[in-house]
Amino acid sequence: MWLDNASKLDMLFYKPYADLIKEIVEDEDYNPLTIGIFGLWGAGKSTLLNMIKDSIDTQNVECIEINAWMFEGYEDAKTALMESLLQTIESNKKFTDKAGEEIKGLLKRVNWMKLGTKAVSFGAPLLASIGMANPFPLLLNVATDVLSDKNKISETICNAANGLDNIRENYLNEKEKSTVENIRQFKNEFEKMLEKTEIKNLVVLIDDLDRCNPDRIIETLEAIKLFLSVKNTTFIIAADENVIQYAIKKKYPKEHDYDPEIAQEYIEKIIQLPIYIPELSSKDIENYLLLLVCQKYLSEETFKKMLKNIYESKILIREETITLSELHVIISSIPDKKFKNNSDIEFEKDIDIINKIKDIIAYTLKGNPRQAKRFLNTFVTKRKLAENYFGEDIDIKILTKLLVLQKLDINLFKILNEWNKNFTTKNEELQKLYIALEKDDLSEYKLWDTVQIRKWLKCEPTDLFTKRLDKYFYLTRELLVDKPSEQNIDAKTKELLEEIGNSKPHNIDNIVDKFSKLEGGQIKEGFNILLPQIKEGKLELYIVKSIFIHFIDYRKSIINEIEEGEFIIELSDIPLYEAMYTADKENMKKCIESLKIKGRIQEKLYKMLIKGDE
Repeated sequence: MWLDNASKLDMLFYKPYADLIKEIVEDEDYNPLTIGIFGLWGAGKSTLLNMIKDSIDTQNVECIEINAWMFEGYEDAKTALMESLLQTIESNKKFTDKAGEEIKGLLKRVNWMKLGTKAVSFGAPLLASIGMANPFPLLLNVATDVLSDKNKISETICNAANGLDNIRENYLNEKEKSTVENIRQFKNEFEKMLEKTEIKNLVVLIDDLDRCNPDRIIETLEAIKLFLSVKNTTFIIAADENVIQYAIKKKYPKEHDYDPEIAQEYIEKIIQLPIYIPELSSKDIENYLLLLVCQKYLSEETFKKMLKNIYESKILIREETITLSELHVIISSIPDKKFKNNSDIEFEKDIDIINKIKDIIAYTLKGNPRQAKRFLNTFVTKRKLAENYFGEDIDIKILTKLLVLQKLDINLFKILNEWNKNFTTKNEELQKLYIALEKDDLSEYKLWDTVQIRKWLKCEPTDLFTKRLDKYFYLTRELLVDKPSEQNIDAKTKELLEEIGNSKPHNIDNIVDKFSKLEGGQIKEGFNILLPQIKEGKLELYIVKSIFIHFIDYRKSIINEIEEGEFIIELSDIPLYEAMYTADKENMKKCIESLKIKGRIQEKLYKMLIKGDE
């Protein structure tokens, strides 16, 4: 299996990009600077960030990584990002040895900004406490368990009084500095701190910004704007530009037809140097699939040497794909080549299989390395099942072609299954479809008349209608079981469910909002489809989070499905679970405790979620 995460190795051959950015970052004439690495979801942006970080000369430049998505569950992502940046700096001796006090001062200023955000919820008691340096108005809002304990009362009063004195002394003198003034001073102090450290350039890598919801995207960009004119800083933001533009348009919609293109102008003001990662061609995907197999079986050192040889030979930039014979020559030329667990026989078998099917995958699926990796995982799983059920009596080309159709359009996959049930000496309906394709007239098969499906039909084997496909559909039978009410679901509900399934983090809330405006019966039909998918872990967690927050009446049902599932809670899931926990602490706490008992969430992640509530 191949993990769905950023690679530490340059399998996409992005080294020229990394070298270019390294050269810019290490040139003092080019900072302050903000670089945008733009590419579609799964294009390899995180891999490129890893390469940039590894290539930078840390003697002159300091590099810090920040994952924007980790701030999704925070009340104020802007100050959370600033605080995370400062805390990372504080943990680095190069900074603290020369500017430790300045860093502490900056952290205090961020705490004041956070306090300003909290003022919205604390309101007058907080403002009154600050104004009078009197903690008692603020204490009226503290928890009752504190007020019932004399020792806690004393400790809280002292802490509150000291904190308010500090705020008045450092931040509210000179006629109570405004937020704008506070930000200006933060910027100046941050620049002085960098000067004191004598660091030539601080490089901040920001990843997964396009996974955040629109408000968080804007907050993060606003935080970055604070540093745009700070000397000796370079921000490198990896994101899908389309998602960023959507967030900006939602925040600042056009009011008149003659309004300027705000989204593009906003991005241009923040990103001085945009670098676009191209979508992989069919040839690139075919090469990538072969490299994935090599990565699976070769030792890490052997695989690195193989990649180096391929890169130096420049065979990846030619028009033709890598051949198996070329790969074998390159691997054989490595003197101390090693296979993991002596798996050279399995390697030869798998590389031969992938070589036979790579054209089908690359020709019909999007040029996206993450999609290719996910499809390969599905194929390997189904092939293993096929061997267990049917031995060698399976055609991998047919299996691959059907899995590709399932990926492209699950409804057509189900239609083909129905046609297969009427197989006699051949699949007559599928044969008619192929005849219509030859005549270039798919008027009777409009569902099949798309560019991708036409490509799929033309892929080998094109005589699929002569094959009985029962065993292949048996391997994917979990996709063919009708969910409750699925056959009778109305068109509008079906359309919105499709939108939910194809959503991205930046637009899911809008789609779920439209779903919530359906009639009660339609919503119920929709949840009959969604709930089993939650249990099976097939629904993206950002979708689960959105419907959980929107639909109060269905929260317990959603929680039941989460508890009955078998999927493991990962660190990257925590911000989304925090959002659900904030929306319904009582029920979510029971859910999280249940997951802990079942061993589906680690102790440290459990504590992160229920912090302050035990």
